[in-house]
Amino acid sequence: MSTMAVPRAHAGHRLRCVLAVVCALCWASSSVRFVAGQAGQLSVDASPQTARKMPDKMFGIFFEEINHAGAGGLWAELVSNRGFEAGGPNTPSNIEPWFIIGNESSIIVGTDRTSCFERNPVALRMEVLCGSKGTNVCPSGGVGVYNPGYWGMNIERRKGYKVSLHIRSSDAVSLTISLTSSDGLHKLASRTITGGKKQFTNWTKIQFRLYSSQNNTNSRLQITTTKTGVVWLDQVSVMPSDTYMGHGFRKDLASMLANLKPQFLKFPGLSYLQLLHPRLSYIIT
Repeated sequence: MSTMAVPRAHAGHRLRCVLAVVCALCWASSSVRFVAGQAGQLSVDASPQTARKMPDKMFGIFFEEINHAGAGGLWAELVSNRGFEAGGPNTPSNIEPWFIIGNESSIIVGTDRTSCFERNPVALRMEVLCGSKGTNVCPSGGVGVYNPGYWGMNIERRKGYKVSLHIRSSDAVSLTISLTSSDGLHKLASRTITGGKKQFTNWTKIQFRLYSSQNNTNSRLQITTTKTGVVWLDQVSVMPSDTYMGHGFRKDLASMLANLKPQFLKFPGLSYLQLLHPRLSYIIT
């Protein structure tokens, strides 16, 4: 962080603009694959006629997307690796920190390139081998996957959480989406999504809100079923309804930054640039 004195009349507006840019970058780093070859051009007039006297003191902040400063930090998204592409766009992809609920006799989980998103082709495939009756009965609570978020999801009582996910299946679907304790034994909130064989033949976006019955600072998201068949999932999201100015930032962190009344923001940081693969780096000339 650096310091410098500058008129503060437009600090709130500037911070809102900066936060909007940071939000877009957080979203891009987790959900969008950058395309090589795309270039932008920035023209800078550094002639003496355009120069301004630098104030003796300045106060500002800098943002660098390392150590989860954005994803898992300022960005309010609770699901980590929501597009199942932590390992890149190839398959099999790294789905961590998603974990399987059930064993190999009840469910097989993998990834394939069947998503409806052209730039994010990887989707999660769950082949459920057990059912609610017959010789291979699913365990109590069903089988599926769960995600603990970045640090364990902080779920607050009576607060709303917007859940969205994309589903595809050629079989009848019955999926229960739940916010639970870290061991999955206690449900804080849940919703069951059902549909016939034809309803989810094409990718379908599902959105709803969950309201927790209690506080839990170490929660997780569970997606479970007891119905035999194959289900694909993609772009799973859980966002608090109460974000900073409704734009996707954690209200507590963004408010702290706004209260600093910064006059500038330094971006990007050099550590971020040097850690990225050249194909993904910001092109600055």
